[in-house]
Amino acid sequence: MKIAITGTRGIPNRYGGFEQFAQKLSVGLAAKGHDVWVYNTRSHHYREPEYRGVKIVSNPSPERLMGSSANYLYDFTCLRDAIRRRADIILECGFASAAPGYPYLNLKKTRLVTHMDGMEWKRTKWGKQTRRIIRKSIVKTIKYSDALICDHLEILKFYAMNYGLQPVYIPYGAEIMGAGDKAVLEAFKLVAGHYYLVIARLEPENNIRNILLGYLAAGLDEPLIVVGDHGGKYGRQIAREFRDEQQIIFAGGIYHEESLDNLRHFSKALIQGHSVGGTNPSLLEAMAAGAWIIAHDNPFNRYILEEDSLYFKSSDDLAVLLQEMENSLPSYPELIRNNQEKIRTDYQWQDIIKRYEDLFQDLIEK
Repeated sequence: MKIAITGTRGIPNRYGGFEQFAQKLSVGLAAKGHDVWVYNTRSHHYREPEYRGVKIVSNPSPERLMGSSANYLYDFTCLRDAIRRRADIILECGFASAAPGYPYLNLKKTRLVTHMDGMEWKRTKWGKQTRRIIRKSIVKTIKYSDALICDHLEILKFYAMNYGLQPVYIPYGAEIMGAGDKAVLEAFKLVAGHYYLVIARLEPENNIRNILLGYLAAGLDEPLIVVGDHGGKYGRQIAREFRDEQQIIFAGGIYHEESLDNLRHFSKALIQGHSVGGTNPSLLEAMAAGAWIIAHDNPFNRYILEEDSLYFKSSDDLAVLLQEMENSLPSYPELIRNNQEKIRTDYQWQDIIKRYEDLFQDLIEK
């Protein structure tokens, strides 16, 4: 099959969940012998024409000139190029900026599969007008897509109840971490089991501010490491607000998988603040790495972690949990094992890749 993956900033991942997904899926499909290409923005750091068997197509995105509205142009030109290259399947990651261009594309000879992402219109970074546009784009996406993908059953439930649809459910995957390497911690001057960790894009819906306030209110001696690019508007705001707090360390974006896995594995606890997405890739990776997880209390996290986590809704909740967990650490290994077993059972990348391959083959044959 000829498969194009659009809607991301590109691979290897230097940004977020969709980029990590595109990287894992594209490499897995290419290893099975399919002709796969992924679109990268021209500003992406990776300049080679191929990545682990996946072709890289560089496409301009005038984000510096147009801001986030550049995504509409970028998605449209990527989709148009994929059609020109006669892709059998186009997998569009997200619908908000792609859907307005669907009516102007000749999709007769290709199958369009749209990954619906999370509750994009609930992200507080968007204004009211943008949120309305995103909601309206759902109908257009339904009309032009040959299949819709949801990565979480709560999202699938939303489309079933509100649009009478039954999208295809395929979650993200993760890989169980092997033996840890404490040497990785030396670069960050950390001691195993004596630091707290946050790994997230610094966006309001990831509850970054609540996490930092809760951590400070708990009065802990051990540092909190915040991994995530803080070069955006909200990230800069957060970094300024907490710059005088010596216990909070903004480590910036880290994308080396081994480093991230070891940071997760050796942390005292990983605090997961994501609240509007579906199956968040970084949550699965934390589970696979054997991290003890404190998660924001929402249906997405509850469905995946079940009773094998502590949950918070506010900074006050988190402060209480952090203080209480100091006396409860011996009971956590069992919960960590439970979460790793969930990865083995439900979130193995090789199974996820096979499900996508089967779906694409079915669409072509039909």
